[in-house]
Amino acid sequence: MTFKTRLMTTLGSAALCAGLSMAAAGSASAHNVLNVSEAPAGHLFPMVLNVNHGCKGAPVIGARVQIPDGIVDAKAVDKQGWEIEYKMRELETPVMLHGREVKEVIGEIVWKNPADTIPSDGWATFEFRGTIPKEVGKVMHFKNITVCEGGKTDPYVDLPEQALDVNDPEFAKKAWAFMTATPGPAPMVIVRKAKGQYPWEWTPEQVRGDASAQEAMAR
Repeated sequence: MTFKTRLMTTLGSAALCAGLSMAAAGSASAHNVLNVSEAPAGHLFPMVLNVNHGCKGAPVIGARVQIPDGIVDAKAVDKQGWEIEYKMRELETPVMLHGREVKEVIGEIVWKNPADTIPSDGWATFEFRGTIPKEVGKVMHFKNITVCEGGKTDPYVDLPEQALDVNDPEFAKKAWAFMTATPGPAPMVIVRKAKGQYPWEWTPEQVRGDASAQEAMAR
């Protein structure tokens, strides 16, 4: 089974995470969610925070996302018309990054001071990436806050009362209960085992160069 297939169908018992939060929102105002529900262990991986509305009628002027412990090398994609600020987090144990020892990493990404605000009934995407921990099965929660005019905010920072374990037979039930019990659940991403050097699999056609680059990267 390809990584793409696992990404789309994987959760089985774990069929929640980012997409679940949208379903949990139902007819109510949609939650902020990530575009992925899984990430490959040990790989530098892109993610997108989807901000789906403003704050009780106020337009969006910023977004903040907290990078979970264990993710290093986080960085935002440049977003035209926006300023990006990084808030650092000290590490208890230094790590090697790009051939050098580092004692602090990016702990929060802040998008602010847009050239144009986002309407309260509009939506926006905020792209970033980070190197995923090697702990397969780890459930990561991405706390995030929408910042709006007039000092208003829309936080998605709630965590489950007890840590979720993907090996728990009742994981799906517990995750669903968490996502639907709070108006501000922090989106979840599960760390999955990646195959080989890249977090996708190549078909024989792709190896021969018979498939488009876009299709190849999507598998």
